[in-house]
Amino acid sequence: MLNPSAFYCFTHISKAADGGGYRYCFAYKPPGPLARGALDELILAMCKGPHVPDAVIVLSIGDDRGSNDVLALLKEDGAKIAQQRLASRIPLLHASYDLGGGAVKTELLDPYFKNKKKKLNKVCQDIKSWIGSGLAGLLNPADVILQAPSGYAYEKPSGGRAKVFLKPDMALKSSAAVAFIAFALFNKIFSGRMPRFSGLRTVFIDTMAIAPVAYALKELLTLCDPSRSFLIESFHSYGGFDDIARPLPGTSLCIISASTSMDLHRKWITDKQVAPYEVITILSLQSAAYYKEDALHLLEYEGEFSAAGPVQLSIRIRGESFLPEQEPPKKVLLTESHHRSDESTQLFCALAGKGVFDVYRKPSASERVRALYVAGDVLINQDDFLAWLNEKLFGLIKAATKAVICQNDNSSLELAELVRKYCLSEFGMNLPPAVPLGKLESSDVDFSGGVIVCAAVVGKGSQLLEISRALRDKHKGPRLYVIGFHVAETNGELKGLPMNLRHSKGIKHEVICYGGVATGTQLQASFEREVAEFCDPSLDTSDLPPAVQQRALVLGASGVVGQSALLPHGNNASGVMHLRQGFAFWPEFTPVSCQPEVLATMAALLQRAREAESLPENKRLATASYRHVVLDPENFSRYNDGVIQSSIIRSAYPSELDYRSDHAASDFMKALIIRSLNRANEEAGEAALEFMLAVASRKIQLSKQHYDEVIVLAREISGGSSGLSRMIGFLFNFDGFRKQKLPF
Repeated sequence: MLNPSAFYCFTHISKAADGGGYRYCFAYKPPGPLARGALDELILAMCKGPHVPDAVIVLSIGDDRGSNDVLALLKEDGAKIAQQRLASRIPLLHASYDLGGGAVKTELLDPYFKNKKKKLNKVCQDIKSWIGSGLAGLLNPADVILQAPSGYAYEKPSGGRAKVFLKPDMALKSSAAVAFIAFALFNKIFSGRMPRFSGLRTVFIDTMAIAPVAYALKELLTLCDPSRSFLIESFHSYGGFDDIARPLPGTSLCIISASTSMDLHRKWITDKQVAPYEVITILSLQSAAYYKEDALHLLEYEGEFSAAGPVQLSIRIRGESFLPEQEPPKKVLLTESHHRSDESTQLFCALAGKGVFDVYRKPSASERVRALYVAGDVLINQDDFLAWLNEKLFGLIKAATKAVICQNDNSSLELAELVRKYCLSEFGMNLPPAVPLGKLESSDVDFSGGVIVCAAVVGKGSQLLEISRALRDKHKGPRLYVIGFHVAETNGELKGLPMNLRHSKGIKHEVICYGGVATGTQLQASFEREVAEFCDPSLDTSDLPPAVQQRALVLGASGVVGQSALLPHGNNASGVMHLRQGFAFWPEFTPVSCQPEVLATMAALLQRAREAESLPENKRLATASYRHVVLDPENFSRYNDGVIQSSIIRSAYPSELDYRSDHAASDFMKALIIRSLNRANEEAGEAALEFMLAVASRKIQLSKQHYDEVIVLAREISGGSSGLSRMIGFLFNFDGFRKQKLPF
């Protein structure tokens, strides 16, 4: 319910003897003047559906305590016009709460319901029940319970860890709501026990976020005794707990905002040695171990509460604001440790320039684009692959082998034929022709012996898993899976597929794979975004350099992308980026054209940096705590070949290139980009257009000051007539440079 101004409204359900219930709408008016028209607004709100209350109860502080005379206003002629909306339909009562004694006095304003007066008065006298209903409506779990993201837990100021954290200040959405919590606190602590107030000097609060509640409580206490006054002081939760001297008995009250365990409540009683009624916690859980009866309101929480798992997977809550601690960004520099024992990087080096690998290419016009394309037919004819295949088959082929099955593609069929020929030449086994998956059901394959399953290139491995499922009820013998190359998004997928294929209730199957790599998702995403934004057929690219126009045609098609994988360089935007000798991750490299292989290498290294738990914490592109992780800008100085710099940009997540929260890193990156632009005709500026594309698409993000400096230089360069100038104008669409083709 939307509360009318100046009132906090809530519904109290009173259970009937027959199991039913009655709905009573309470409207609490805090001390203070009542705005003109507020009562009319209240009455109108009560008349609206969908559920009409069984009675409306306007609650205010007793008039003898100096509050506004709400009852007198309700009896005025002007208010009676509004009350006619309720007349003979809904009972209207005024309830006056006496601060000194804690009693409630009621007056029925509609004589039509005089037969219900006793029953309604009984409801109003049950103060604890309707205050509980008011707190339940105000402290809604959806507002005040924060749940940690999956895999994380809140590390609270107490040092404890939990999946949930309570923030009651999130429910303080109006002054009337604040006043009602203060009213509930007053009723629990001081109602009928005013001597507790006589020596009060200081109200301690654990956070200034609940200071409005403390001041609203002070207002109620001042109504009881205007001559008394006290201070309100925050002790900043656990951070300032030890700095608070032990207060004298009867001189203090401690208000704690929330606690899932009531530990701070217990600690205040035991360490400060105060009476139990001199400390109160506004919000806690029913599952609290102790002192929960001293909490103002308890929530039922049925979700996961405990935080099992590594201590470091934490969102650290610090300070009295109880917000996640702002740790500085973690900057990761790629070093030798990221490629040590990584066979895929050496495989890319060994096969560089041989046409095995390509990027953002379709296997055929009808298939989807592959971020890393592997030409299976080229791979299986490489000398190194054939040597590996012969070595593995020699030790794994069973004498009982009866059949060869393969995926539904020509390169897998060709691999299967290689396996058949090897079996014939080495072991004299004349196996029948290989059977593709699509013909498996209709074939007369002999499943009484061993089976060899071949796949030149796999991704998710869906065809291999389909073959495994088809053989489950037919084949009980030994099985050997021969895979040429496995391209996955994560290292978990690289490990998971062989495990799934090996699984068998009878005999453990064998899986051999020549090579495999996890490239993440960003290599694909970078090309997809570029093609969608800058290679759309509706854009007029006739004014762009020929190399750029040709590149737009091959990206995402079934033809060879090769050395067009990355944007060209030079003043005319016509140069092709090449890798020079000395690449730290390819120590045996002989210079050849190898853009796809370098892209794949950097994608693999970055994904390993994200996933490998064996790496030291400072080397991982991941974090156990709740903080931002970025690639150290120093990476672009250390690996200063344009093709490597571009490959890092293409393979990184946008968040890993977001330097807005680190001024020094943003400044370093700005300087590097500007130097690249100023030296676009030299080796140091080969990646200039790749940097410009990343800045234009906001994949690289700098602080506003540094971003503006880059834009000023880019606009200045775009004013020329060179290919580089035209490309920069096109990427940033300066002065509407990017034009649409006419539809005719």
